[in-house]
Amino acid sequence: MKLSKHSQESRVRKLAAWRGHRVVKSRQGYHYNNQGQFQLVESYFNCVVLGANFDASLDTIEAYLRGLPR
Repeated sequence: MKLSKHSQESRVRKLAAWRGHRVVKSRQGYHYNNQGQFQLVESYFNCVVLGANFDASLDTIEAYLRGLPR
């Protein structure tokens, strides 16, 4: 069963927070530096881990976070 976009986003945000990251959603219109999706940002150093151009999907971010050591 496929979850709704909102519930998937909530689940990925919680997983990211648990791993010391945060998920940032694009709030601007599309252009070459903004593809309208998400970024994964490391919280402590505030650096982008995935999706520098807001081009990471929630599935990509979740797969990355699940691959990190606990």
